[in-house]
Amino acid sequence: MTDPELTVEPTARRDALTFCVFGVLVFAVTLFFYLAGFELPQAAWGLMYIASAALFFLGIAKLVEPQVSLVLSPTEVRYEHRRGTWHFNWDNLIRFDIPRTQRGGEVEELPYIGFRLNNIEPVLDSISPRLAVYLVSEQRHLLAAALRRELPAGTDYTPYYDIPSYYKSANGQVYRGVQALFAVRCQQLRELLGYDLYVPSSALDRPLDEFCRWLQQVQQHRHQVDPE
Repeated sequence: MTDPELTVEPTARRDALTFCVFGVLVFAVTLFFYLAGFELPQAAWGLMYIASAALFFLGIAKLVEPQVSLVLSPTEVRYEHRRGTWHFNWDNLIRFDIPRTQRGGEVEELPYIGFRLNNIEPVLDSISPRLAVYLVSEQRHLLAAALRRELPAGTDYTPYYDIPSYYKSANGQVYRGVQALFAVRCQQLRELLGYDLYVPSSALDRPLDEFCRWLQQVQQHRHQVDPE
């Protein structure tokens, strides 16, 4: 009998149908008022139509998100995204936690869970180009926050945003193109925040601190876990 896989459903998908229904409802009410001859300022009509469209498309955006964001098996952790996946073996994992920045006496938790790996190569070899490009773009604000908080004031940030021509791993493997870009970003975030890979809180099914405790239990007992 094989060990069960645990899956994590992202909070980003919650209330998707509710947003769609409210969007249609606002549009229907606006259309009814318009056909009934209600006199409203032109800006009010426009605002109501924009609100209905925003609600509807937000619901659609939630619906197209994968139903599962993380898959935890006894051997690996796999991140699922509509643009692709990455995965690594448990044995390759050094640690995970909520990344934090600190300046002076102020500590700020970032809305992610970070994973620090012993070897990033398996991720570079398996990640889809579309997901790599998306993550580099998505994590620009994470990099910016880390640069502002972790480096001395007045530091030149330009090198952190240069596009690399290649990346050479610790084992001597050379990566180019999208893989090199993603590898360098992982390296930068590892230097600044201590982790290679980051999963946003919106992709999780519970608060970050609670998720970390649960994931620690899964890691310790992954060969006899039971889905919650």
